[in-house]
Amino acid sequence: MSTQILNAYAEVFAALDKKELQDGEFKGWLCLTPKLKDKLELLADAGLTTGSYDFNKGGKPFSSANLSQLKPAHFESNIRFHVELTAQEIKSDYAICSEWNELLANELRVKSPVKYIYFTKAMTLLTPESEDEKYVNYLNVHKAYEFVKDLAESTEGGDSTIFYERPLNFEFVLKESDLTHSIDLDALKKLLNKDLHKEAITCLMCRELVSFLKDNTLRNRFSYLIQHMDSLVSNVLLSYQSYVENYTFDKVRKEYLEKRTEYVSKIHGVFDNIATKLLSLPAGIWFATTQMKEIEIGGLETMAFAKNVSVIATVSVLAVLLIFNLFGQFSTISTMSKEYRGVFDALAKTYEDEALEIGKARSDIESAQTQVEIKLYVAIVATLSLVGLTIWMFCKAYN
Repeated sequence: MSTQILNAYAEVFAALDKKELQDGEFKGWLCLTPKLKDKLELLADAGLTTGSYDFNKGGKPFSSANLSQLKPAHFESNIRFHVELTAQEIKSDYAICSEWNELLANELRVKSPVKYIYFTKAMTLLTPESEDEKYVNYLNVHKAYEFVKDLAESTEGGDSTIFYERPLNFEFVLKESDLTHSIDLDALKKLLNKDLHKEAITCLMCRELVSFLKDNTLRNRFSYLIQHMDSLVSNVLLSYQSYVENYTFDKVRKEYLEKRTEYVSKIHGVFDNIATKLLSLPAGIWFATTQMKEIEIGGLETMAFAKNVSVIATVSVLAVLLIFNLFGQFSTISTMSKEYRGVFDALAKTYEDEALEIGKARSDIESAQTQVEIKLYVAIVATLSLVGLTIWMFCKAYN
């Protein structure tokens, strides 16, 4: 229906003779034909003309008539009707106006472009089949509005105010010259639709947009955005790339530091787990040595001798079990070593830029492993020494 109305308007407007713009209407003279009559009836139904006109005959005022009253005699060449056409009508499905600037001053039609347009100044009809560059770009203007609207809503600023450190307001009006710039927001839309870092991306875009437009006046702000959209997209993508690189660095650093802490704790835990057992040996030996009795020479068959032998056997068995336990911890440490070496080799290969720091974290674990191994060797030597001390006391019991 919009196409039919605009086609009718264009045909009547082109046929209108001596037309003048007065009080928001084009007024002129028209020689009617059955075809033009049908067009006027369509325009009258759309509210674009009155449907009742004065007419002249032979150049002199003659009478007036409604479209429904017209007869074939009214179509004679010497009869001319004085016709009025609405000069501007901007609706949701079509628009009639003088030029682009008049249409683009209407915020509603910038937010939601109208697809059928007739410009009276250029007598141009634009439809979805048109390939006019400005028209094609105009149909994409709403994408820029929706981009701003999404960011504004995310900061609770309605559809026209972005809050980031300061409010950034918009009036969605443009000029004809803005339509020479194409609008491509696919890259930014893809970023906004990412599930990962969604909040950070929104914040980053708000920051870039505020920084980009804050020095422009309210009425020129949206126009400047359309004109320099490519620059904004580049700034946002560069900022996002920088954010991802910093995020990756922090994530990697956190990962290998956590692994370092985890393995150092595990390795020290190996010795801590047997610390209580190590303390039981000197306590047991002290108690055992208090039970030893001095024996006269030749008293090998006495109860005192039997007690001393029992003490030696008990201490020896305790020491052997403890030493076996200590040597068993080396196997545990060896298993952990293979595990953390594999983990840190994989990290260093995946994040080559952080290989040096990952190597330092691995060295910390190896240092902890060396310390624990030294403690285990010292514990083994101490155990053997205490056993030797007990044997020495056993021998002294016969003096």
